[in-house]
Amino acid sequence: MQRSPSPSLSRLPHQPAPRPHFAVPGKRTGDFHTALSLLLDNLRQPLQSTTAEMVQERSGLILGLNHGRPTTALNTPKTRISRSKGKSSRRTAFVREIAQEVVGLAPYERRIIELLRNAQDKRARKLAKKRLGTFGRGKAKVENMQKVIAESRRAQVAGH
Repeated sequence: MQRSPSPSLSRLPHQPAPRPHFAVPGKRTGDFHTALSLLLDNLRQPLQSTTAEMVQERSGLILGLNHGRPTTALNTPKTRISRSKGKSSRRTAFVREIAQEVVGLAPYERRIIELLRNAQDKRARKLAKKRLGTFGRGKAKVENMQKVIAESRRAQVAGH
């Protein structure tokens, strides 16, 4: 009793599988080279610059890929407040500078300057860190005091 081959079986088991064909609208159906040329054509096209252009318009439906209420996208990106928070304005910096000139230096700042003049930078940083709380603030204060020392030297040279 021998089985007859099924009508759907068009090739023998030891034969290689047929290569897939890519159907391309407007172009002839081809093989690997056609698919490769399509891929290269897509790569040659310029990339879309912003994500707003890439997002499709919303459909107004609750579910789906483009779900949500249709809205008009804003062209200008908003700067986040967290990016500008803590940045001193020109006016605030000016007011602080005037107050520094009128009031003078705090006792710990005078001590930091004295330590810097005696070439004890590490000790000055340690003192600034202890008074101000963090290493970064202490470093910034020591740099500021070095600028004050340099300014006073310039004033002495200009005065003589």
